[in-house]
Amino acid sequence: MILFEHTVPLWLLAVVLVLGLLAGAWSAWRHLPRNLGNAAITVLYLAALALLGWCLLLPGRKETVTRVIKPRFLVMLDTSRSMTLSPDAAISNRWTFARQALDLPWVRAVSSECEVEVFPFGAELGESIPPAAAAALEPAGASTRLRDALKEIGARFNGVNVAGALLLTDGLDTQEASAEWASESRPFPLYGVPLEPADAWKNDINLHVDTVTTPKRVSAGWKTELKTSVGGEGRLGAAVSVQIFKDGVLQEEKPTQIPPGGGSRELTFELDHPDTGIFNYRVFIPPAAGETNTNDNEVAVSVQVTDAKNRLLYVEGVPRWEYKYLKRALQANRQAAPVIFHTGPDGKPQGGMRGSPVTADMSPDQLALFKIVLIGNLTAAELGEGRAKNLVDFVDAGGSLVLLGGSGPWGTNGLHRTALGPILPVRTPPKAALAGEKPFPVRLTDAARAHPAFAGDAALWEIVPPILTVFPGASLAPAAEVLAEADTPQGAQPVIVTHRHGQGKVVVLLTDSLWRWQLSPEAARNRPYVRFWGQLISSLLPKEEELADGGVDLFSDQDQIFLGGEVVLTARANSKDPADVGRVQVRLTLPDGRQVPYAMSPEAVTTATGSSFQGHAYRFNADTPGLYKAEAEAVIAGATVRSDPVAFHVKPFSPETNPRPVRADLLEALSTASGGRYFQTLADLDAGLSALEFQTREEETSAFNTLWRTWGVIIAIMLLFTAAWFLRKSRNMP
Repeated sequence: MILFEHTVPLWLLAVVLVLGLLAGAWSAWRHLPRNLGNAAITVLYLAALALLGWCLLLPGRKETVTRVIKPRFLVMLDTSRSMTLSPDAAISNRWTFARQALDLPWVRAVSSECEVEVFPFGAELGESIPPAAAAALEPAGASTRLRDALKEIGARFNGVNVAGALLLTDGLDTQEASAEWASESRPFPLYGVPLEPADAWKNDINLHVDTVTTPKRVSAGWKTELKTSVGGEGRLGAAVSVQIFKDGVLQEEKPTQIPPGGGSRELTFELDHPDTGIFNYRVFIPPAAGETNTNDNEVAVSVQVTDAKNRLLYVEGVPRWEYKYLKRALQANRQAAPVIFHTGPDGKPQGGMRGSPVTADMSPDQLALFKIVLIGNLTAAELGEGRAKNLVDFVDAGGSLVLLGGSGPWGTNGLHRTALGPILPVRTPPKAALAGEKPFPVRLTDAARAHPAFAGDAALWEIVPPILTVFPGASLAPAAEVLAEADTPQGAQPVIVTHRHGQGKVVVLLTDSLWRWQLSPEAARNRPYVRFWGQLISSLLPKEEELADGGVDLFSDQDQIFLGGEVVLTARANSKDPADVGRVQVRLTLPDGRQVPYAMSPEAVTTATGSSFQGHAYRFNADTPGLYKAEAEAVIAGATVRSDPVAFHVKPFSPETNPRPVRADLLEALSTASGGRYFQTLADLDAGLSALEFQTREEETSAFNTLWRTWGVIIAIMLLFTAAWFLRKSRNMP
């Protein structure tokens, strides 16, 4: 198709062109002698003029191409060492089953309508390869991060037409202790298949401790709960005993019944913490008769009991999504010891810690124990005027208050109607929550880039995840700072606002969907939700406790590793003058009681929350199972100082080679939650995937080529004028 891009009316161009041609022809007829040479000159000039007229039209050619875009179909292939396991020597291992799945006819059937890509994964998600290239892979990975791989694959294909993904894995995630995460939403359906015959492990007796959860940092004098999940397979049915040891001494023993066909049970132990220090708790199941694999019969955890100075109180209404994710973030935070309450079915506060003197009453004596208070989805009536006045005094005295978003605090009977109203950074209360069809984009303000809550590597905050709701229309106090705002149909609306009041700080959130940051595609890499809360809490703690000059702090990146794994120990020497810091080393107490010092190297350390500092680090590879204790030692201004000890436990086996059945329950949950299907056999898989119907998408693209400024036109005009000039000169014409 020929298009003309001129902006001058066509009739005007035609008139000018015709007049030019007529004027040229008449001038030649009137003034030039009639002979062959002059006729040639006239023709050349008229041809050049015609080409110039063609250029004035600005002609171009538009070519439209329609191409069919196939959807993607992904295969996530587990390449960890657990894929070499088999329940019996006569049964092919899981890797063989996975290879057989890729050799079935469904691959050709799906490839005719989709772009099929294979993504190998273990500790990391690899790059895509064609199905034929998967034959060259080997299952040699030292760990499996199935949940992380699914998050990353979702982020990579965000906005791409993905028809589905086949999971060729045994479902044994070495990082995730429970299977709750399997119910998370997915951007496309997942399909699964067991990589070994059903009930193949039934004849092998195997008891195991699956998970142990307990607060890792508690205050002296308080009581906490230790919850454990134990399970087993094989010829079971008799009661098994679950024992808990504290520093090698048996504390309690509870019987439980494992179902005859295999399964799991949960038990709860109550722990007393009368003294400060680091204590090792070991959950142990005595081996059953005939059990050969006993590596996984125990799990140990370390609990640090301190006289915590930085305590945090979180009082929530009826549990909601924000409560679920914020509770996890607070319990993982190492800077403050949280005490958490929520409203139970009877309308009364539930939670806290057993044995703790703290309640949800928020009396002056109670609040004196805390540095930070978080208030969740509570109305003015639920909070009460008495507690509101106590919180005002708490902030005046230097405490920090955070009000979370919700229909309670920002509704018609919101917290602005209590004594808290005058101390909030928002003067006029916001209106009802605004929720759109699409998430609201969030951006940081200039004030946020200088605020500790968003400190650290700026690249980690280049993409701020969106939110689902905003409470709009709030007017700000004179000295309030907006740290984040959302783009809405009503314009930019504040989301996170803070200011100082008295000697304390007040922060409000004008959204009840900040928890969506935890589920964003960037969460696996940037961890925006955990980093924000970790850095916000750090900024709300009193400054004199953020840096105790002359001391040294020691951190461990994990408290449980497997044999042969690596733990990173980092230390921060707290000195206002870095030149005063001399030798820094870490002293490890090994499981056999020996103490070994290791020199630490200077290194820029990035914490789990995203903040960074110049510190020292040592990477320790554990080759002996058991409990390790570490203590940092630094020379600052000529004086030797030591850190509080930290501990980590090395499990006596590698989870990738520990015999364990395929996690069919987890794989089935993933398929169900994502809208996919879990096939029972390879034959079912082949039939089911071959029968899938896919929707292709047509995309029309247009290519434009200008015809008036091409080399051919330009050269033709130049040649015409040049030829006419030569003819004129050859005839001695002026």
